[in-house]
Amino acid sequence: MTRIETACYALIASAFILAGLLLVQVSGRPNTADASLVISRENFTLLTAKTRSNEESLFIINNATNRLLVYRLDLARKRIELSGGADLADLFSRSGDRDAGGRGSR
Repeated sequence: MTRIETACYALIASAFILAGLLLVQVSGRPNTADASLVISRENFTLLTAKTRSNEESLFIINNATNRLLVYRLDLARKRIELSGGADLADLFSRSGDRDAGGRGSR
């Protein structure tokens, strides 16, 4: 088994575990934010989340460079693909500019 396959299986397993935890948490509770599903170590913060009806994505924040990277799992090709990225400082500064003027919406 290659490293990529091992990583894919680990991501799939973590997605199932997180989905199960989410289902248990959601049943009978109001919508609240819970950061217990976030892994934060040294310079990286990781979180998996459902991005489409049948798709899980891995969100990685590099705290040293303030970059957000979003990876999605392609099971057909057995690989993890970078689907997007952004500079968090730029995103937050643009959001603040819109909100300060009263014209922006979320």
